[in-house]
Amino acid sequence: MTAWLAAAVALLPALAVPLWFATRGRTQDRLVSVQFATTVSLLLMVFMSYAFAQPSILELPLMLAFLSLPGTLLLAIFLERWL
Repeated sequence: MTAWLAAAVALLPALAVPLWFATRGRTQDRLVSVQFATTVSLLLMVFMSYAFAQPSILELPLMLAFLSLPGTLLLAIFLERWL
């Protein structure tokens, strides 16, 4: 087991917490937990790309990093306007 794979496995419990709050919680808590889950999953994908010696897969976490904030802002506007 490489250090990158051990770091990816260590992040899995940190991903369970925001997923729990995303399913059970107030609307504000769900929005924050979705943003935190996106950040943790981004790190998880980066660690796994290095663990499996595929640095070419780094494009996916990079695009997730660029699109996570606008996506969260659009979700907040939707929640404010229609819910």
